[in-house]
Amino acid sequence: MTYTFPLPENESERLLALEDYDILDTLPEQAYDDIARLAAFICGVDKAMIAFLDAERKWHKARYNIAAEEVPRGFAICSRTIMGSEPLIVPDTLEDSRVKDIGMVTHPPHVRFYAGVPLIDDAGMVLGTLCAVDTRPQTISEEQTRALTALGNQVMQLLRLRKSLKVLEARERQLYESRQRLDSANSELRRLTLTDELTGLNNRRAFNSELSQEIHHAGIRETPLSLLVIDIDHFKILNDNRGHSFGDQVLIRVAELLQQRVRHQDFCARYGGEEFVILLPDTPLQGALKLAEACRQSIEENAFDGEQLTISIGVAEYKGQTAEALFDSADKALLDAKRQGRNCIVSGSATSSTTGQVTVTAPAPNPQKD
Repeated sequence: MTYTFPLPENESERLLALEDYDILDTLPEQAYDDIARLAAFICGVDKAMIAFLDAERKWHKARYNIAAEEVPRGFAICSRTIMGSEPLIVPDTLEDSRVKDIGMVTHPPHVRFYAGVPLIDDAGMVLGTLCAVDTRPQTISEEQTRALTALGNQVMQLLRLRKSLKVLEARERQLYESRQRLDSANSELRRLTLTDELTGLNNRRAFNSELSQEIHHAGIRETPLSLLVIDIDHFKILNDNRGHSFGDQVLIRVAELLQQRVRHQDFCARYGGEEFVILLPDTPLQGALKLAEACRQSIEENAFDGEQLTISIGVAEYKGQTAEALFDSADKALLDAKRQGRNCIVSGSATSSTTGQVTVTAPAPNPQKD
């Protein structure tokens, strides 16, 4: 059955305001239920409800002794209440021409008494009603009407609080998302600052920072620390003969092979040009020499596009010196490796030297610490 109902002049604005409170179809809440129960008590009736009216229906946020969660808007006396700003008190609905033909009166629950106050927001929009009803005619006093109006004001206070919390939650979400974007941007900036664009390895800046930290830790904890400085042999000739693009691919391939050989705690970086470095925490010289040889063999055994690649490696162990001194020791060892014919490993103390064919060393290296 279809029931006609009047529309406020500001119906479109009213519906937008109601939507802004995000109250429709929400779960029951004790605060609203308590107000509905109190409204029934104040008016001396056994039924009361807090209702909001959208375009087609009257939806009950709270209901006391009312079974239906919603009814068609034209079925409800509240469709008349929201037309004004004053309470609508109807002692006997059958005697009142404004409501006697409304569905709630002519059909179950056959309402005979109605007392409703409009729920008005700060912009003057009537969102719904707080109403008390009975199946018997009766009257209420002005004091009871004022009390019912006061309860309606409390409903609006709850709605304002809900709206404020909604705004606050939205702002918190925006703030969280802004922080996430900022953190992401900072992480990307840090990555770009500390990463070699070509190979994806750490860059020189990242290595210098890591070297200082590891020197500090090794000094405090009295743990071993070693450093490899690596250079691709005859890279300039290769670059000149095959072109810079090919040279870049060689750098990428060497970086991949070195990265495959290091442990998760090791720090591998491109220092610049064709030079790489590997920092080995908790690793003494003999363990570093073993890893260096594994890296050297890996490069030698993997020809790239018909080109035989080899590397020279300088190795140094931390003995309490500064970061600069440790690097200089490994770098000088690298120069010695180049002087000895390349494709070999020389330690900073000049006590160990290995080539692809011959190993000349003091006692044989112990296995590297895992």
